[in-house]
Amino acid sequence: MAPPAAELKAMTDAFDGIDRLAEGAPRTDGAPNFRRLPGFPIFGTGQPTVEGFEKCLEPVLEKYGDEKHVFWVNLRQEPVVYVNGKPYTGRDSKNINFHLEINNPEECTNIENDFAEEIKKRGEDFKFFKDQFGEHPEERATNDELSEKLQGVLTINEIYAAIKEKVPKVEPIRIPMNQENAPTEQNFDQIVTMLKDTTASCPVIFNCQAGISRTTTATVMAALVKELQLTRELDRMRGIVPDDILDALKKKKLGLPGIDIEVQEDRNAMQMGEFEVVKELLAAYPAAKVAKAQVDKLIDLAAPPPRGTGVENVRECVIESKMTFDVSSDDWQLYLKNKIMNNIERYFYLIVFAMYVRDVGPKGFPQTFQQFMDANTALRTMIAEGRGKLEWERKIPDEKLSELKDMLSVADFKANIPKVIKRIYELSWDMFGDLPRGHHKNNSMHKLASKTMIEILPPNLAAHVEKKCGSLAGTPDFFDVIGQVSWYEPEA
Repeated sequence: MAPPAAELKAMTDAFDGIDRLAEGAPRTDGAPNFRRLPGFPIFGTGQPTVEGFEKCLEPVLEKYGDEKHVFWVNLRQEPVVYVNGKPYTGRDSKNINFHLEINNPEECTNIENDFAEEIKKRGEDFKFFKDQFGEHPEERATNDELSEKLQGVLTINEIYAAIKEKVPKVEPIRIPMNQENAPTEQNFDQIVTMLKDTTASCPVIFNCQAGISRTTTATVMAALVKELQLTRELDRMRGIVPDDILDALKKKKLGLPGIDIEVQEDRNAMQMGEFEVVKELLAAYPAAKVAKAQVDKLIDLAAPPPRGTGVENVRECVIESKMTFDVSSDDWQLYLKNKIMNNIERYFYLIVFAMYVRDVGPKGFPQTFQQFMDANTALRTMIAEGRGKLEWERKIPDEKLSELKDMLSVADFKANIPKVIKRIYELSWDMFGDLPRGHHKNNSMHKLASKTMIEILPPNLAAHVEKKCGSLAGTPDFFDVIGQVSWYEPEA
């Protein structure tokens, strides 16, 4: 339950580093990460300023002004108010680094209204905290409370009302999505409900705080429905347009890499989303193969260049987080593990949603996605049990360590240290051979080398290193361990 408005603190939406668009990509003042999904009337942005709303709408209306509706979808669970033209979130003063999670749009609107009034009551000195980028929520806020002169307070609904006065066809909708978790089945249904009776060219603008994770995910969800609509519209042209021209157009617009179009894939299995639970899905449901190919194509379009125009690849982010996980401390790994599993679940659900759209959509969506999942409960079980099926820790096989243990167990072990170091790094290189070159690979190898060195220490050396470096459970640095082993002298 959200705290009362009187207890909320204001936090900036904008933060240093919010801009993730590629160098040279067009930018829109007041709308961080505003971009279009190539080939679709689907746009994404971070929470814009008051002026940023209109700047986002300008290119949309210029291209799609003849459409009956223009949907603006706010994906935020957290309450947002505008102070001096800029967006701020209301945060729990006792948990200020974390967003409030409010799934009911009406409740969120009520909190926004109350918080706006509360800010006005606090006087001309508007106090707020500044958000900052951090992989872990604990890193996402500065501790210093800032202030500026209060000049005006608006709610999102007041901004929407002003926009609708100028452009009545703009339809604001709120679909609350959690920043950390996979979309709910209800979220998928909300997007279907919004789009199913519209044309393929009906434009949609999605926004979350930064326009990154939630916005990219919703963009892919909407594009799956849009491709169905485009398929139906092209099929209605059959008999009017020559079949060969129509088939070529469908292949160009809707062709799937690896299915309809031959591709030379240069990415590894993890980058292509071949997680264990996804492989289980592909084995159990023949329709999943095409669905995955469709989702992968759209994810790549929504990703950063060179494949897309976006700011995040919601499939490859799993392996990116996993590489960070491999070199992180134990407490940090707990957070990353949950993040990785949530992202695998999101990817799994996108594939299943594509299966649903391809199966139920051509019939006019007589069944909701939630009902589809109710009829296929094995899918829920599969992801619940399979989201954690990942190689969480890479370990050099025991049979390859026995020689190293023997080399450190002899009286003149120091003469063997150079050979031990060389062999450990060779084995570490082999274990991470699938990772691309870079600091993640280097750090992963270094951490594995540290763990391996500790594992092969005989009891006397292990006790010495622990005395000098602290608990071995915390995995001291490889070079620190080597140094202490080199300096070890047995007691007389």
